[in-house]
Amino acid sequence: MNGLKKIVSLAAIVVFFICLYAFMLTNGAFSGRFDNDPIGWYMLAKGIFCSLTLYLLVRVLEFLVGVRESS
Repeated sequence: MNGLKKIVSLAAIVVFFICLYAFMLTNGAFSGRFDNDPIGWYMLAKGIFCSLTLYLLVRVLEFLVGVRESS
């Protein structure tokens, strides 16, 4: 289970950074200006939600495996 936790945590970080990059790219942060683009904000929110969901899923699975082993 520890190996799965590392892989999913790494995947959560990668998903977050990909969505953060998409947010910055669509809002023009790399070109020195900042446009308030709704698609960029959607990508940022999606990245936060998906990465947090992946991380919490592993935590819930760890808990369920621990409960199953203790009984």
